[in-house]
Amino acid sequence: MRITVPLHVAFDLVWIGSIAAVGLLLAKGPGDSRSRGVAALTVYRTLSVPAFIGAFVLGLIALGRDVDLYFKHTRFMHAKLLLALFVIGLHHALGARARKMAEGSVDGEGPAWLLAQVLVGLAGVVTYLAVAKPF
Repeated sequence: MRITVPLHVAFDLVWIGSIAAVGLLLAKGPGDSRSRGVAALTVYRTLSVPAFIGAFVLGLIALGRDVDLYFKHTRFMHAKLLLALFVIGLHHALGARARKMAEGSVDGEGPAWLLAQVLVGLAGVVTYLAVAKPF
């Protein structure tokens, strides 16, 4: 077994856990809006972004090693990658909210908690597709 996929999964675990923590800190963390933003931005920059980059690069390497396997023999991969794109978008939305709250340019978390919940739900569906390979 190649190490690429297990490492990809490990980076995914850190990424999704840390970006969910960003949403939690923004919405329900201690202190005022700005201090919650600073805490969330710290987690975002030190854990979420590096883990996202690691997961993304290792995912590309895994796809590139056997394109036929991923796109012809495992048809679920199309749905998995589409949902992963939505998760990436939510990741960036949460990071942007953290930056704005840390800067003090917005006061309040806005939809951060809802975005984090949707992100975790979508990550769960992506995990189901990757593990169960339903179609």
